[in-house]
Amino acid sequence: MSWKENSRAKLAIQAIVNIAEREGIAPCLCLQGTSLTVDSLFELDATISDSTEVAVIENAVAHLPKKAGYGIQAGQPLRLTNFGIWGLAVLTSPDVRSAFEAMSHFSELSSMLSKVKFRESQDQVAFVLEMSHLPESIHRFMFERYYATTVNFLKEVIPSYDISSFQIGLPFSDPVYEKQLGDMIRLKILPAQPNYSIIASKELLSTPFPSTDPLVHAHFIAECEGALRVQKQLPDHAQRIREFILNEKNFTPKLSEVAKLMFMSERTLKRRLQEEHHTFSEIVLSTKMTVARELLLTARLPVKVIAERLNYSESASFIRAFKKWWGTSPTEIENT
Repeated sequence: MSWKENSRAKLAIQAIVNIAEREGIAPCLCLQGTSLTVDSLFELDATISDSTEVAVIENAVAHLPKKAGYGIQAGQPLRLTNFGIWGLAVLTSPDVRSAFEAMSHFSELSSMLSKVKFRESQDQVAFVLEMSHLPESIHRFMFERYYATTVNFLKEVIPSYDISSFQIGLPFSDPVYEKQLGDMIRLKILPAQPNYSIIASKELLSTPFPSTDPLVHAHFIAECEGALRVQKQLPDHAQRIREFILNEKNFTPKLSEVAKLMFMSERTLKRRLQEEHHTFSEIVLSTKMTVARELLLTARLPVKVIAERLNYSESASFIRAFKKWWGTSPTEIENT
């Protein structure tokens, strides 16, 4: 878990504890059964696991009065910038569709505790929160928090967008809760739906974000891909080289330069990579091809522009390398 992601977990738990205190519930009851103390929530190096956050939410929900809104209150301080590279990949997306695709594809990195999916019909899209792996007792709280975070996100990237036509799907029928929630968020509540979902017009998916940098977005997408590989035991030296390429936007790095930054000789770095079944040139090419594909799919940049940004002297050289790596030409992907 990165510092940013751990920061999000602490913010989330601090919000829950504050809500409980306002309801006259002692913080120790929320933290019961965990290794956390109130003081530890403000320590920079305090590590909070997903299971700990779930336990705190369970404790709080068990003691709080049974009414709607606590999850919405808990979600108010959360912004996507608290979610590390996952949040930055979402925020720099060119439009809503790309943003939710990033949310879904990299949900393992989000520390949101749940997976986000979107399902399209002829004229609507449902943003679904998958919570089957979490205790049922906290589902309402988690969905409310997800709703608040989503609204915060939309207000941040497209402040002029009107969400008053949104509808909320609930997989149960509880008239009291439905009225409480509906009065609070001023949206239509649809009970007895297949999932917890936020339902909107399908046009929302194509809504562009006013300011986005395709190269920055591709960078964070590639960072997310790299982080996923790390979780799947990507060798350490290979990942460090990849991070150097992405952070410096240097797509033609020299082995000597990278070795120096890693405080080792070229020979030692070559040997370490060989032990990890990698070569320097393969790592460089892999990184370039990942960025290239994302620029084609999400930014829709011309092949010539991508070739230049990746330091290819000729578009033809880039096209050959791309086709050899991905098994298809960049033009074919560009036209999908």
